[in-house]
Order: sequence, then structure tokens, then C-alpha cells
Amino acid sequence: MEGEKDRIRARIKEQRRALGQREREKMAESIKGEILRMKEFRECHLFFTYISHDMEVPTMGIMRAAFDDGKVVAAPKVVGKGRMEFYLLESVDSLSPGAFGILEPQGGRVLTPKMGQTFLLLPGLAFTRQGDRLGYGGGYYDRYLEAYQESFLAAPAYPFSVLDHLPIQAHDIRAHALVLPGEVIYTKM
Repeated sequence: MEGEKDRIRARIKEQRRALGQREREKMAESIKGEILRMKEFRECHLFFTYISHDMEVPTMGIMRAAFDDGKVVAAPKVVGKGRMEFYLLESVDSLSPGAFGILEPQGGRVLTPKMGQTFLLLPGLAFTRQGDRLGYGGGYYDRYLEAYQESFLAAPAYPFSVLDHLPIQAHDIRAHALVLPGEVIYTKM
């Protein structure tokens, strides 16, 4: 199973790298628009977001929109081997390089998801239309979300990262919605 996961990860990373800058920006802007129109995003009080890196669907514009809308914004910080917490962000300027070279909050207050109030952007490399997710292999989000299942999980995705099947395990966390350019796919929950 791990060999198959690694092959899928490598293929999707290559497809991301092959995207032209203009094409990537166009898709990212469309995905951002879809997220901002989602009822779950408009009505949430807490917005938990990954900080995009390495050709992921960009999150900075979505974060700025959440700040402008008066939402409480939080981002992940690695706090130990295989563990992360979400920390309150005052602005995008309060981020600096952390684990794996990814921008992280530099301390502050830890926030936890609240039932019916939290919209969480879920990163991943590949997904199925049923919400199955293949992450980067560290298990950070699976472990974190096992304890906090109250969040609405939306996964921004490029069209080529949506596959018919993924080798998943029982503990793998599923997305409630996939957000693609021009389309939101709500999964069976």
C-alpha cells in the first residue's frame, strides 16, 4: 500500500510542477471564489487554514478574506514529532518559517475547533469524489482531526488531483467537500 501511495504522491507533485504560472493562478483564483461563496465558510466563526507551500493551492488570499470578514483565523504549527496545534493568527505578517520550511505562527494562543463554528482547509495531494484523502505521509492532520471531528473540512484541489480510487486506511480523515476551479463537490458523510 505504501508503494502505491508513494507513486501517486510523486505523480501529483510532478503534475503540480508542470502547471504554468498563469494556469495555476487562474485555478487558484477560481478555487478561492468557490470557497468564499460556500455557506459553510460564510457562516463560520473560526477559520483554520494550512499555509500553502510547494505548489499547493494558495491560501493567503483566502486568509486575507477571512480576516476582512472578521473571522478568527488560525494556522498549524508543528509542536512535536507527528503533532501539530492550530494557533491564533493576528495577521499574515505573524508567520515565519518553521518545520519543513513552511510558514507557521510563532506562538500565541492555541485554538481548538468548535462544533458548528469551524471551517478547516484540509491540505492533500490527492482526493476522491467521496472525500478520501492522500496527504504527504506524516499523518499530522489525521492525528489532529481524530481528536477534533467538529470541523467542516474543505479540501482545495487541482482537477488532476481528484482520482477514482486511493489506497486509504480506516484512520484516514475524509474531506466533507472538495473545492475545485468552478465546482464544489460535497462528499457523502
